[in-house]
Amino acid sequence: MISWIQNHLIRHGRWIFLTLLSVIIVAFVFTIGNTPGCTSDQSAYREQNFYGYDLNSPHQMGIIGEKVSLSAILNTGRPIQNEQQFQSQLTSRIALLYLAEEIGVPAPDQKTLEGYIMTKAAFRGADDQFSRDAYTSFVDNIESNPRMPQGLFAVVLEEDYRIDQIGSALSGPGYLLPSEALAQTQRNETSLKLTTAEISFAAFTPEFTPTEEALTAYYTANNSRYQIAERIQASYIIFSAANYVDQVVAAEESDLRPHFIANRARFIAAYEAAQPKAEDAAAETPAVSFENVRDAVAADLVTEAAQRLANEAAQNFAYALYRDNIEQDSAAFNKLLNESGLTLTEIAAYTAEGAARRALSTEMLESAFALSKNRYFSDAYAIDGGFGVLIYTGRIAPEIPAFETVAAVVTADYITEEKRRLFNENGERLETELKAKIAEGSTFVEAAEALGLKATENEAFKIGEAPRTFNQAALQKAQSMQAGEISPMLTSGPIGTFVYVEEKSVPEISSDDEKLVQARSFLQRYASYVSSNALVNELVARGISEDAAAEVLDEQ
Repeated sequence: MISWIQNHLIRHGRWIFLTLLSVIIVAFVFTIGNTPGCTSDQSAYREQNFYGYDLNSPHQMGIIGEKVSLSAILNTGRPIQNEQQFQSQLTSRIALLYLAEEIGVPAPDQKTLEGYIMTKAAFRGADDQFSRDAYTSFVDNIESNPRMPQGLFAVVLEEDYRIDQIGSALSGPGYLLPSEALAQTQRNETSLKLTTAEISFAAFTPEFTPTEEALTAYYTANNSRYQIAERIQASYIIFSAANYVDQVVAAEESDLRPHFIANRARFIAAYEAAQPKAEDAAAETPAVSFENVRDAVAADLVTEAAQRLANEAAQNFAYALYRDNIEQDSAAFNKLLNESGLTLTEIAAYTAEGAARRALSTEMLESAFALSKNRYFSDAYAIDGGFGVLIYTGRIAPEIPAFETVAAVVTADYITEEKRRLFNENGERLETELKAKIAEGSTFVEAAEALGLKATENEAFKIGEAPRTFNQAALQKAQSMQAGEISPMLTSGPIGTFVYVEEKSVPEISSDDEKLVQARSFLQRYASYVSSNALVNELVARGISEDAAAEVLDEQ
């Protein structure tokens, strides 16, 4: 067989691929808050057992997280795209490996593993076939990363093989009724010739003036939509990096050049941007050297060091509040503020949604929603010019504002909804008039244009080959209509659309039709996937507490 794969596995299987790229291993939604830290109560830690793994253990979750990330790259050739996908794959991996262990699914032997490697997307070349060069490059990347622990690459391959064996068993044959494949094939092969007529919602300008009585009634019936959500009242303490510049020890000459090399592009871009524009655009631009940006490099190192000192000061302040159990607004609290030369800066009350629209750190503002009178201070967060610690002071309960304070918004909403109601009424009138004109002998296009609608005639097409740009709502409605019928007005965004079926041809499909065979195969595979996915979800739900199970299934 391909002995070179054996050699690479023996030589390099001791290392894992730890380039998670943009993927950040995060705690489960249902475990947030249980992890101990320097400013939390260690005794509050609670083990969350899930098929032998403690979901609240950063160490265990770090190991399984590395496996999940590596497996995703091996199987798809790219990293996991989002947190939800990561969480789903992590829980599924643990559950399926548990099931494989219970059933006794063996690890692959060397020959089987060689063949399995050749199926992985990460090792495919430009021709979508297994590429020795791609495999070698992948392994070289593994070898070049000194942080990679031993053995995980081979372990992930073996575990993935066992998971795939379990997945094949769970998926089953994929049951479906013969009529399902026939119905889908007939639908895709059905030919339609459609004409549409459109009216613009924006161009529809009915004349009406909302009365005070109508606005008040509308507000009363819909006042919950104007409710102001719970708001946080807080202040924050600024630890400005500028205050720590004097404490920074000047960088050694030997530190400057490595810092320049590590950030070459940034320094060169800043230097070039500061230079006057050359009169001759074709003139050769001299290369930027280290000496050109030496002062900028030295200043940047000072700034970074000052930022670190500001961060340390902010963390030490928060830790002192925790360590000494200092109560909010107490003499000890004010003394600590004064001794540190710090002041509180008030933050205007804000909602959870509004946190992202503030100039301050969104993470810092959002952290306040987990605070209380007992734990009233946040961790240190990076803000413009340094770091900040948020001080929680209270909450404003949700409230419905008086009509007078939201009258302008209510008026705008009422006008929009009233216009939409009148637009739909106009659609019913137009439908009736279209049908009447066609009954009198007009074509659909003639009738539509006579009523001021924009008519569009389309070439016949099969439903399965419908143009991507065709109105999907009109296409969906036309499938349940017969030739000669006119649909009610379909509203999709800013357009109202009528669809007229000029021709409709439903073909007869023989039992040996190639497209029917393909549809049957696809539906069987899909049924297998749905069945397997349902079983995995059930397995995941059984592995954790009843309360957490619902949250995990929501994530999946």
